[in-house]
Amino acid sequence: MRLWSVVVKPEAFRLLAGEAALTDYSGRNPGRCGVRPFERIDAPNMTNETCYNINVACLDGVDIDEPLTAPVTYCDGLNDNWGEIPVEVWHL
Repeated sequence: MRLWSVVVKPEAFRLLAGEAALTDYSGRNPGRCGVRPFERIDAPNMTNETCYNINVACLDGVDIDEPLTAPVTYCDGLNDNWGEIPVEVWHL
């Protein structure tokens, strides 16, 4: 999955609708699939604080050309080393 995201602090995040349809996803939820419009991050190895990744492609009113020209930050999630750039990014 490609995730074009912006990271925000909890006080900058407000869910406007759809809370009843939310579920926790840990990578192996049988029989469930869907879109990941945001994710709560509680990972000390990444930020040392709770934050939210907002999937920009899920926001209303975003011109698709805008994310295409935005700066890109690569994170090494494969090795759970989120503060570093992966060794290879050519395929991303």
